[in-house]
Amino acid sequence: MRRWRGALLRHPWSATLLDRPLMGPHALERTEFLYESLTAAGFTAPKTAAYSLSNYVMGSVIMQVTWERSGGTDTGHFLRERADRYPALAEHGLEHDWDATFDEGLGYLLEGMARSRQ
Repeated sequence: MRRWRGALLRHPWSATLLDRPLMGPHALERTEFLYESLTAAGFTAPKTAAYSLSNYVMGSVIMQVTWERSGGTDTGHFLRERADRYPALAEHGLEHDWDATFDEGLGYLLEGMARSRQ
């Protein structure tokens, strides 16, 4: 998942292709590999797990590319001024390390998937 995300981020224009079915040979090979890996990991019907992982990767890429193209607005000051209305956001903010946040979220997703097989 990290390598796929990295490949998409190296080609930011690719995020514009994520709104249509990915039926080219490279996309199909990646999806085949994902289904095979999930089956080998014990998912007897890997479609939902593949869907969850794929949408997580693509969503994170779209968010990061969009944010970076917008100039990476500093939202901290804006949220702190409105802390009475958005206290959790004022405390935790919206800025983050994209890689670390992706890895942490991927960990949550994989842990939940692992528990669902038990």
